[in-house]
Amino acid sequence: VDYYTLDARLSVGPVFARHLAHRMFRGEYYSMQVDSHVRFTEHWDEDLIAQWKSAKNEMCVLTTYLSDIIGSIDPITNKSKHPGRPIMCKSDYEGSGKLKHLRHGQQPEGPPGIHGEPTLHPFWAAGFSFARAHFVVQVPYDQYLPMVFQGEEISMGLRGFTYGYDYYTAERSVCFHMYAIKENAAKRHKVKLFWENAPKYTGAELKAMKRLNAIIGMADDPDYDHADEERYGLGEVRNTQTFFDTFGIHTESQTVEENLCTFVGKPMMREFKPHLRPNRMGIDYDQIHYRFVDPKKPKRQQ
Repeated sequence: VDYYTLDARLSVGPVFARHLAHRMFRGEYYSMQVDSHVRFTEHWDEDLIAQWKSAKNEMCVLTTYLSDIIGSIDPITNKSKHPGRPIMCKSDYEGSGKLKHLRHGQQPEGPPGIHGEPTLHPFWAAGFSFARAHFVVQVPYDQYLPMVFQGEEISMGLRGFTYGYDYYTAERSVCFHMYAIKENAAKRHKVKLFWENAPKYTGAELKAMKRLNAIIGMADDPDYDHADEERYGLGEVRNTQTFFDTFGIHTESQTVEENLCTFVGKPMMREFKPHLRPNRMGIDYDQIHYRFVDPKKPKRQQ
């Protein structure tokens, strides 16, 4: 096991930390990213690889927010006792000014409606991501985003989308997260956070967020750090506007179409899965003309 030790006083957040982790890539076949404070089920690796293969999509990324650990794993068998799994379908703008960004909120959770394969959903989650390791090569973490926490996921997710990656939630959860709730609250609240270093890096977050939003097409301010933009920028398989149009994100007004969760799941699978390329190299969005509009919005506003 390879690891990298960094003085806590130099910590500038998860984006740079994960950039360092990506630098340790040495040609492994698969790549997985998880948060700290995560526990896995028995034979999680075999199960996860089997679920990835069942998508029959080389560009499949299994990714989602993790369910809470409490009551989720049998202490005797180490098998999952949790029948549901989260699905990524809720996102909205938060913050203000140059720091305003698209953030994925708390996601719905329930038993899978589709069996024998993972389910497509639009968003990528930093807390759990499993794919072929070319994802790390194509979409490396941007080293120029210190002190960024919120905003990381839409940045990586959009960049991955433009390189042709498709995001799925697994049918079965193989790991669970210790959140700072219930009996784990006191234990987790003792954990130190990188924000303690914020006074040392005044202005770093604002500069980083300007770069982040500009690169993914969610801001039109040209005054941002362009360093190594080709390496940490967008792919050429799809463009970000296709993503915005498909999933009801309005960058000019910084609003989203509500109730996207009514589409994500079986409807999205019915609409998109037939357009998986014959060579299994991702969903062909050139063949998809779907545009999500809030079904609960009054017709005069649609």
